[in-house]
Amino acid sequence: MRQGYRKWALGLLAALLAGLGLCAAIVVAVDPFFHYRAPSPEAEVWFEQRYQTAGLLRSQDYETVLMGTSLAANYRPLWFDAYFDTTTVKVTFPNGGFHEFTQALDYACETHDVKRVIFGLDPNILVRDPEEAPDQLPAYLYDTNPWNDSPYLLNKDVLVRALYVAREKAAGNTQALQDAFVWDGNVFFSRELALAGYQRPEVEDTVLPDDAFLDICAKNLDVVKGWLTKYPDTEFIFYYSPYSILFWDKMARQGQTDAMFTALKYATGELLAYDNAKIQCFLTDTDTITDLDNYADHLHVAGRVTWRMSKAMAQTEYLLTPGNYNEKLDALREFVINYDYDSIWED
Repeated sequence: MRQGYRKWALGLLAALLAGLGLCAAIVVAVDPFFHYRAPSPEAEVWFEQRYQTAGLLRSQDYETVLMGTSLAANYRPLWFDAYFDTTTVKVTFPNGGFHEFTQALDYACETHDVKRVIFGLDPNILVRDPEEAPDQLPAYLYDTNPWNDSPYLLNKDVLVRALYVAREKAAGNTQALQDAFVWDGNVFFSRELALAGYQRPEVEDTVLPDDAFLDICAKNLDVVKGWLTKYPDTEFIFYYSPYSILFWDKMARQGQTDAMFTALKYATGELLAYDNAKIQCFLTDTDTITDLDNYADHLHVAGRVTWRMSKAMAQTEYLLTPGNYNEKLDALREFVINYDYDSIWED
């Protein structure tokens, strides 16, 4: 009886170990998050930024890191390679939090000599309470410790993703590395869609005080200024994405316009105090922001616009400096507070 029980227990243990070994073997063979191999430049399955980006940061040859939320997803690294004479890797986390971007940046700088960081400092995340920001990066992927890989090798969810990748590759459903996480080919950009995707808020009876966002903005900037201090030999180019005129309609109706401009001025002044920081402001491109055919909603622009922006980032047309940022932001404020928003719907 005892011997039979022992045989059964040993058999169960052997089956369990065999199952775990098979799981690990499939994960290693497919490697859906590029933990052990570099992705193919021509044909990969891209599906999860927070997990697959770690593999990109580890395996690619680069000296420039492009980082941002979903608004940065429609950039191609090769554009920056050309305009900055560099090699570029893209890091995009939808609705990303500053802690996540810090984790990715530290990992990039740990594994590479990063000479330049281009970061989409979107107004929405600048004035978002840090406690509301996501913090979802798997820490075991964003380090160089080979002894903590068990959550990757022996993980049911990773196994499911490995089988998904194998199936998609077999069906030929792949994209090139340059198109990783790019979504503008799957979405139309038009005035009709931008308006359909925008829920116009009711007009608020009260107006926020000018300093309403400053405390939150300062907390987020403390993180960003930490990057500038920690990596003094790295050039940081921050850019404000060209939110459409619908965003400013929302600000006006919610009584937040002046509070947002106060936060933008504060952030700009704080960052420009650092020698290794530049700011490109595409919010002031009024031709782009008023042409709703450039948008899929009130924020996200088409690839044709991000291409122009990537070229402009290496130039000075939209550059904010200590001597001009107050004037440029004041001009934008005058433009948006005097804009005839109702005419958008009348047309």
